[in-house]
Amino acid sequence: MQDVPAVFDGAAFHRQTGGDRALALEILHLFLEECPLRVAAIRAAVQQGDAQGIRTAAHRLKGSAGYLRAAFVVDAAARLELIGHEGRLAEAAAALEQLDDAVAQLVPELQRATLTP
Repeated sequence: MQDVPAVFDGAAFHRQTGGDRALALEILHLFLEECPLRVAAIRAAVQQGDAQGIRTAAHRLKGSAGYLRAAFVVDAAARLELIGHEGRLAEAAAALEQLDDAVAQLVPELQRATLTP
């Protein structure tokens, strides 16, 4: 049976922050504030048919989600980044739906993580 990646690897993120709970909470809160803005930038670029905008905005989201060890969001953002890079705009709307689904799974996990002592 194949392992399914976690929506958010809290243990890896904890190691990433050196066990500093205050730092971890600050990063989580910052991501929760910025994530909707980054997704909105991707959505706007998709709607405008702006391949470079898709690539740039998806790259930014991928980086911040990667720091959190949020595999589903990283994968979805990477797909959009590649779509933007290669100019395959016909695939962008479906990839954006996948990103929306991944973010919808991640956000509640991060919110729970900010409440867990």
